[in-house]
Amino acid sequence: MGHRSPDRGGMPEHPALPLDDVTIAEESSIADALERMDRAGTGALALCAPSGELMGILTDGDVRRAVLRGVPIDQPCGTIANRTPVVARGQVAPREALRLMAAREINHLPVVDGAGILKAFLLRNELATREALDDEAARRLEGVIVSLGTPIADAIERLDAAGTGAVILCREDKTLFGLVTDGDVRRAILRGVSLSDPCDGIAMLSPITALSPVATGDALDVMVEHEIDHLPVLDDRGRVVDFLLRREIAVDSTPPLSAVIMAGGFGRRLMPLTEDVPKPMLPVGDRPLLERTIEQLRRSGVRDVSMTTHYLSESIVDHFGDGSGYGVRISYANEEQPLGTAGGLRLIERPSRPFVVINGDILTGVPFDKMLAYHRAHKAEATVGVRQYVIDVPFGVVECDEARITELREKPSLNLLINAGVYLLQPSAWDLIPEGRHFDMTDLVQALLDADRVVVSFPIIEYWLDVGRPEDYQRAQHDLGESS
Repeated sequence: MGHRSPDRGGMPEHPALPLDDVTIAEESSIADALERMDRAGTGALALCAPSGELMGILTDGDVRRAVLRGVPIDQPCGTIANRTPVVARGQVAPREALRLMAAREINHLPVVDGAGILKAFLLRNELATREALDDEAARRLEGVIVSLGTPIADAIERLDAAGTGAVILCREDKTLFGLVTDGDVRRAILRGVSLSDPCDGIAMLSPITALSPVATGDALDVMVEHEIDHLPVLDDRGRVVDFLLRREIAVDSTPPLSAVIMAGGFGRRLMPLTEDVPKPMLPVGDRPLLERTIEQLRRSGVRDVSMTTHYLSESIVDHFGDGSGYGVRISYANEEQPLGTAGGLRLIERPSRPFVVINGDILTGVPFDKMLAYHRAHKAEATVGVRQYVIDVPFGVVECDEARITELREKPSLNLLINAGVYLLQPSAWDLIPEGRHFDMTDLVQALLDADRVVVSFPIIEYWLDVGRPEDYQRAQHDLGESS
């Protein structure tokens, strides 16, 4: 079989990020900072003066806390930033940076020079991943590379010592010649091949390979597709630079989350658009809303998705099938009678790990992996996505203590937090849902509160829209239609 190069998507060449991507002026609005943060994918931005001097750091946690306090997102982001962040000065080695971040329990580290000018912006997860990958790659390659002409008996010893189930046959410059698996050795023994013969003669000479850098998910996809357990990774000159094992990638990449999409609603407010099409299947741009939801779940690492259906369920099942065409595994539970926004969860098998529940008419860019980290940090049994909603009162508001006026506010804005239709639950929450009767998520949350369980709010600062009314659907088309 020939050379295979998956899409590149691995670790960046340098752990420090381009500064233009992660810096923002302190007078920029919180909304602008959110947009920049989403593009950078860093979870934080450095606030800098025009001279490049570091003025502070703004994390998505700062933004979420501000939303919970009711801070309007048109306020300058400098008003909610950390003005005294931990920094490193001058040159800093990755290991030193990691030790500093671990000691101070931070995930972002600005590096400044003697004048306080920002020179680099380091991420703890990238430094840790790079260090671990580099160390593991070096150890593994040393143990699995054998030279041309190596006797089969010596290759067997190397196989036993490495415990990888395969060794790589390389020329002197480390260019790949072939792959020898323990299966190759066993078949050779059954054919009566002498163990003193060179292993060149039993090697697979055109193994499946990947081109460096390769993302873990892409590497696993290749191994699953070709039913192989070992994947040599080559540079652009054909030299072996890494050796990946399916068993390790499959363990490391096991998604920590599953998801349930509640897709059974009638969409009566959107009639006649939903007369022949269920609301989650209405097109937004060039594809159905539900397709966009699945894409966002997959982007957050979710691979197992259940859908509860009712109205025109066959159109959803026919479109998505088993989900393989969309990078996920989909199962379906059809509600013969509408069971509410939580009742349908009893139709699916009890989840074995935390799971997202999202209404099928929600369009959002929520990073569910970050929501899970937040959920775990608060040791919650349920985390409810909330959204800031501003009501502009067109009149002066009078506050009274009986007849006496205590305050007069002219046309104030009320900052409220609304339920965003996105939830993250522990499996134990599923146990509180009754079988066979109507039960809403609000009922479940109240049951958890009555049982003195921990329920927390997760401010959604990313794009969010409830596509429930004709005007909302038109806004979705405007917002995302052209960007599809």
